[in-house]
Amino acid sequence: MEMRGKIRPGLWALFLGGVALAGEDREAEVDVGIGEWSASAGFGYKKNVLFSEILPVDSAFNYVSVEGAVQKEFIASGAEWVSIFLLDNRNYWQVDDLPNETFGMFLSEFGKHVTVDGRLAASLQYVYLNQAFDASFDILDENRIVLTAEEPGLYFEWASFLWQFKYTAKAGASRMYFADSKDDYETLDWELEFDYMTNEGGRLFLAPNGFIRDYTARVARDLDGFRLEETILGTDEQGIEGGFEQSFRVLGLATEVELEVDFSARRDRHTGYYDRDRLKYGIDLRLAGEKWDFGINASHADSEYLSQLADDGQLRSSKDWVWGFEMAREMGEKWSVFLRADAENSVSNETFFSYESNSILLGMRYR
Repeated sequence: MEMRGKIRPGLWALFLGGVALAGEDREAEVDVGIGEWSASAGFGYKKNVLFSEILPVDSAFNYVSVEGAVQKEFIASGAEWVSIFLLDNRNYWQVDDLPNETFGMFLSEFGKHVTVDGRLAASLQYVYLNQAFDASFDILDENRIVLTAEEPGLYFEWASFLWQFKYTAKAGASRMYFADSKDDYETLDWELEFDYMTNEGGRLFLAPNGFIRDYTARVARDLDGFRLEETILGTDEQGIEGGFEQSFRVLGLATEVELEVDFSARRDRHTGYYDRDRLKYGIDLRLAGEKWDFGINASHADSEYLSQLADDGQLRSSKDWVWGFEMAREMGEKWSVFLRADAENSVSNETFFSYESNSILLGMRYR
């Protein structure tokens, strides 16, 4: 295959899109209340661990996770300090040189009500990721890469309430560090969220957002994919997210459902080679009984590149489906058992960038 000095677009999407996406609510990953912590362990099996189209690797794995949240209130000043953390690790058995898949997150926020209906907060965030991917173009020439990245960031937030309305303005700066420093980048991101709380336990929300990203040493490319050695890459993205959340009871079960639509438009400041539009929509359903919880989610994303051509001569595009299922059952005051299943499917008109991967995990949790 004639590469003509081009990069593998799908692989570098990890760098261009960001390991931890701007505007993402990372604290939502933590499933404990304030003042609580939990530890989980289990065993699972994953098909196509490296997300490969031509050289899939299936493997069993060990799973361990710890998470927690602490809070300190300052009654006299009306301020509060909250910190949350999460560390998640999978150790695969199948291949000796396959590294652990690790995700870590820490967030510490100090906030204070400076007006009757307004709260100002500042937070420090840190995200860590270590994961292997397949980068092979030939079944006889296996090539794996290990993506190790860490992102510290500083963020500010203003939230104000008025009857059933709430608006939140967020802005922050972060820097992503990779093992290869030429891939490092700095990001300035923002989000303005408007919420309307209904009388029936529902919430309507709309959130325009965006970011500015500048790379340390990664160069831009012309429309044919050739490197522009004197031009350091910079990208901008604008987007809007909206949806609806509703809480209610069905047959005595606490039920929560969320519908969400997210559109983003990334633009390359130089030639347009990395210009891409993306539309994503999804649903999340959760049910809770006295001793058990059940959750299912599904999302679909359409990505359309505005300049890059695929091998079939058409503009590069992809369609991605993600499904998730989780069920947990309390086994006592402190212990519970859980079952998780996940599936991903990506179909692209670019060679080597379609894949299917799914996993199942059974474990126990101590809270």
